[in-house]
Amino acid sequence: MIRLAQREFSNKDQERFAAVSGDRNPIHVDPLESRRTQAGAPVVHGIHLLLYALDSLAEAQPYLAPLRSLRAQFSRFVYLDESVCVDVAEQSATRARLFISVDGARRTKITLDFGDAVDDCDGLSATPLETVPFSLTPLNLDMESMQGYSGRLPFAMTPEDATTLFPAAAKWLGTRRIAALAASTYLVGMVCPGLYSIYNELSVHSCVESSPRGSLAFRVIETDPRYSLVEQEILGGGFAGKVKSFVRSRPVQQATMASLAGLVGPTDFAGSVALIVGGSRGLGELAAKMIATGGGQVIVTWNTGKTDAERVAHEIQSAGGKCEVFSYDAGKPAAEQLASLTCEPTHAYYFATPTIFRPQAEIFVAERFKELLSFYVDGFWELTQTLRARRPNLSVFYPSTVFVSERSKGMTEYAMAKSAGEVLCADMNRSQAPLHVTICRLPRLPTDQTASIKATETARPVETMLPVIREVQSWPK
Repeated sequence: MIRLAQREFSNKDQERFAAVSGDRNPIHVDPLESRRTQAGAPVVHGIHLLLYALDSLAEAQPYLAPLRSLRAQFSRFVYLDESVCVDVAEQSATRARLFISVDGARRTKITLDFGDAVDDCDGLSATPLETVPFSLTPLNLDMESMQGYSGRLPFAMTPEDATTLFPAAAKWLGTRRIAALAASTYLVGMVCPGLYSIYNELSVHSCVESSPRGSLAFRVIETDPRYSLVEQEILGGGFAGKVKSFVRSRPVQQATMASLAGLVGPTDFAGSVALIVGGSRGLGELAAKMIATGGGQVIVTWNTGKTDAERVAHEIQSAGGKCEVFSYDAGKPAAEQLASLTCEPTHAYYFATPTIFRPQAEIFVAERFKELLSFYVDGFWELTQTLRARRPNLSVFYPSTVFVSERSKGMTEYAMAKSAGEVLCADMNRSQAPLHVTICRLPRLPTDQTASIKATETARPVETMLPVIREVQSWPK
């Protein structure tokens, strides 16, 4: 394995590539919207990674043979500010294999074949296709609309952009091929599938164009709803081939206030004031709605999702409930932040969490464990001790997880941190009465972080959470 290059992709890099490629899908450029995807935070464009790898190879080896074919498989997300490595795994006169990795965990595999162009560009070149107007807003197509969808996308990347950003690759491949690769990420992220998309694989070969055009032609050749898979053929810039992408899960919608009205009595939780840390979405949002439906007053906290928190508050208030929003960062001292609370919480629910799923090469990564401990132990302890000093008989909910005992691969640090939190809660119940902590190992529930492309069995949120809420609200006795 030979290291070619190493770098971090900043938000500035992200914005620049989005501007020259046209791919402004929220999963790449919107911190608030991307947290409601499987990624949980902005991720680097797969094609940006590919072009960086190709540029690194061409810079290290200025006399590369012509590119005959290319296959890139984007298996894992790469996040902003991660240290990205490009390595050559093997290389011969006719083939090279590259890997893009972070902390030893492979995220992208690239296979290159060298030689003359395979054939003349044909197929889509002879098909009359309508030009798809350029847009800064991604389309939101359903599977049915994608079937047979076709069109032509003018290149957004100029020759100057290609030469400036990827000088060695542009010299090796030509600026039009760089622009064609950039157009493929615009196709996936902004056109088809569009808004709810994940770029999975690119497989192209070089071809000779009789009448070069500055555009990428595309046509959907297969959609498979079972796997949320969309396959398209593409042609343009001297490349012909296929693009595979997934239709990712849409943001999980929690139960509405109206749907909860028949399950919770209007006075079931009357007189309580519940602080919901992380209540702007997911299970925290659901808990806030349940308590408000039962007549309790709720304080929904947000760290980055102010808009989501205000949405939840508006829905609760519109249904006649009491809700206010409050900025709170579980990673900062609690006393300073909670000093401005206008009322004393009788109950606290702790749903603060970082991004749970991160690919890694090792079974255990100490830094990852420390990050999770800071949320699930340190942050929880800070909050409860601050609130307990103001109200000793506080009732608290600590959401643990079945992953403590039923771990999936890659969940070691998460399970360890949650287990440590359980130990802390048990000792608090023994030594800090009348404070009471309700601990529950929740099953896998549908949230933005647990969403999956493949159908995955999950428990029903309302049926799971309502008995838990009733238990927490039953304290103090």
